[in-house]
Amino acid sequence: MTKNELAEKIARELNVTVVQGKEIIGIILDEMKNALVSGKSIQLRGLGSFIVKERQAMKRKHPGTGKIITIPKQKVVRFIPGKSIKKL
Repeated sequence: MTKNELAEKIARELNVTVVQGKEIIGIILDEMKNALVSGKSIQLRGLGSFIVKERQAMKRKHPGTGKIITIPKQKVVRFIPGKSIKKL
């Protein structure tokens, strides 16, 4: 499902225009993004959780040159599916 398809579905369910549906989706996604950027987790019951984890620096071999490089530590977003999705 794409963002546009979701906006159309919301527009039909709420009896609003597709443009308003896209605005609703935009607001929701912006708030989710802002929460993740600030390091907060997001829990959506029935769907799952988005969490921010810090990945430690690591040394890996560059596949092209064979040289050992250091990958710096970084924050990554992880999705943990809820029980209903795990059953799929």
